[in-house]
Amino acid sequence: MIALAVIAAIVAMCSMAVALWQAREAKNAQDAATAGQAAATTAQAAATKAQEEAQAARKAVEQAATSALQAKTAAEESKKAAAQAQEAATASRMLADEAQLTAQQATQQVSELTEMLSAERSRRGMPTFAITPGAPDEFRLSYFGGPAVIEQLTVSVVPGSRVLGLSQHDEPPAEHLEIGPLHNGSAITFRAATGQRASAVFQIRAEPWEPVVVRADQ
Repeated sequence: MIALAVIAAIVAMCSMAVALWQAREAKNAQDAATAGQAAATTAQAAATKAQEEAQAARKAVEQAATSALQAKTAAEESKKAAAQAQEAATASRMLADEAQLTAQQATQQVSELTEMLSAERSRRGMPTFAITPGAPDEFRLSYFGGPAVIEQLTVSVVPGSRVLGLSQHDEPPAEHLEIGPLHNGSAITFRAATGQRASAVFQIRAEPWEPVVVRADQ
């Protein structure tokens, strides 16, 4: 009986040891499972963060591509605008050259016409006049080749000559200036409100003769 009791006690002790070992292993397995779950959670968080960063990077790439396209479009538009501006400048320069040539031709024609009229008036014994610039905005009217004296003549502004008005003394400038009497071979000074003396053209009327156009020569 004693032997059986001893054997039973030994078996019980072995069973307890096995139970304790199984309990420790179960605890270790539980701890490992908990650690695995935490690692899985950390991995999932890392994966989520990586996905968000990838989305942000993709969005940044898309924005950069859009900005590059806009910059390219703006550069092309600027290039087109520069080409159009150059074409406009070339056209303006051509128009300015044509206008200058036309003005020179018109001035030459007026000069030729004045010389022709002066020669014709001198040949017929009609009054001949010459206007030369003096001081700034001052002109000298000379009379020769006609009657001994002209009682009265009228000097007028020719449209387009850029002369704003005429005056002989201190009176306000007017479109017409009455002068007289004027003796053959004499000269008289008058003022003209103008900023371009080389473009000054006047019309002189002395009754009963026809009016004549005279350009101010330097």
